[in-house]
Amino acid sequence: MNTPPPSPSNQPEFPGAFHQSFSWLLLEHKHNEREQFYAMTVDGCEGIKTCLDIVHLSNSDRNTDTAPTLDIVATERLLRLALMSSQLLADMAARRIDRLDDRTSR
Repeated sequence: MNTPPPSPSNQPEFPGAFHQSFSWLLLEHKHNEREQFYAMTVDGCEGIKTCLDIVHLSNSDRNTDTAPTLDIVATERLLRLALMSSQLLADMAARRIDRLDDRTSR
């Protein structure tokens, strides 16, 4: 995925801080609901992918001499987080689809 061009929204807030705020959106798109949903979808999907990558890595190491990255409880919690995140994203998309139906029936 391409990194968005620099804009005031992704410039360092605290130059010496390790974590800097970031947005997929350029400043002129930050207040548009549709573009905000796109950015949130990217964040949600990347988070789900990260959770599942860690779960997969942990499960792959369970029957080897390598210590798994996570214990079983933490692995299950990450799976639950991925599940709930995908459900939240689906629910938000469904609400937007319902609003499209409402607009076309008028």
